[in-house]
Amino acid sequence: MTIYSNGRVEDILNVQDEDGNPQAPSNEKRQKSIEAAVSNPDGATIQTVTTSGTDPEQLPDLTIPDGGAALIVYLPGNSGDVYLGDAAEQFVPLTDPGNVFGWEGTTTADLHIKTNSAGDGVGIIFEGAQA
Repeated sequence: MTIYSNGRVEDILNVQDEDGNPQAPSNEKRQKSIEAAVSNPDGATIQTVTTSGTDPEQLPDLTIPDGGAALIVYLPGNSGDVYLGDAAEQFVPLTDPGNVFGWEGTTTADLHIKTNSAGDGVGIIFEGAQA
């Protein structure tokens, strides 16, 4: 049995939360703040970093958006291994094309690389363009 009805909703004064309690409905400002908090950042950061020698070198200061992760990628043209770590020790080896290290810090400047040959390096990629 089908029932046809005509009606109109005017103002929604309250909605129920998960406990059944009345709450004010979300407004546009609140919806925009939620969207900004959970949406993906615009653009991408992609940068190649090569070493000038065989001593450890700090990666550039690229800000990683909250909740994001940077991928540190072994470059296909490298002549040898790349070692990744902090200022004191670089102990994570990237040895072949396709090797990737995920970094969930706030900046790539926390990382250092060391190579056996000047000119070898890494690629850095993550969501969110630099300002």
